[in-house]
Order: sequence, then C-alpha cells, then structure tokens
Amino acid sequence: MNMQKAQQGFTLIELMIVVAIIGILASIAIPAYQDYMTKANASAAVANLAGQKIKIAEAYTVGVGATGAPGVLGCNDSANIAIPNCTGSGVLANTTAVGGMIATLTPTEGTGELTWGCVITRSDGTANTVAPKGCNAS
Repeated sequence: MNMQKAQQGFTLIELMIVVAIIGILASIAIPAYQDYMTKANASAAVANLAGQKIKIAEAYTVGVGATGAPGVLGCNDSANIAIPNCTGSGVLANTTAVGGMIATLTPTEGTGELTWGCVITRSDGTANTVAPKGCNAS
C-alpha cells in the first residue's frame, strides 16, 4: 500500500509571491496616502481661518479706526477686537499643528467687496505640490 502524504501549508515560492504583491501595493499606496494627508492638512489650515475672514469682511464693510470709513483692511473688527491669525492689512496666516502646512489668505479690495487669494506653503521649507481647491501651492 502506497500512501501519499497530504500537502500541509504553503511552499516558499508561494509565500515569496504573496510578499512581492504586498510590497508592490504598498509602494503605490504609501505615496498616495502622503499626498492625501498633505492636502488634508492644507485644507485644515484654510478652514481654521474661515471665521477670521468673516470678521475682516465685517471690518471692511463697517469701517475700522478713527476715520470709520469702509474699505479699511486691518486686524481689528468693527468693535476694535483683535482678529486672531491676522498679520496686518487683513492678511491671515495659519499653520496646522500636524504636517506644518501654512495657509496664507490675502484680501483684495474690489468694487465694494473682498476677494481672497490663497497660498499654501510648508513650514519646513520643502517644495509643496499639493493644495486644496481654490489655493495655489508654493
């Protein structure tokens, strides 16, 4: 009687093929995830400034300072309360704690309204290629 032994487990070549496939998938997924996280941090920096944009628009509409004339861009609202993250002339800047993305929003006076320019940079000085919609990467 000739009994054959049943195969138990995987062969070495099968395991090596599985490891190679996992390595290929990881080499594709990790850079995509890093870009995703960079873009999410940049979006968070812009979102953190949304409330301050409203205060600057109010100050622009109502008027700030001794003249009380509308169209003055500054870092105080109409009640002379300092606006957080405001660096002068209504320019807003915010850095995310994770990822170090810096969002800089610059107001431009139009015909009775403000438009906001948005630039995203990295706090560590490395090149930035990812920016949320409506912003420029710098």
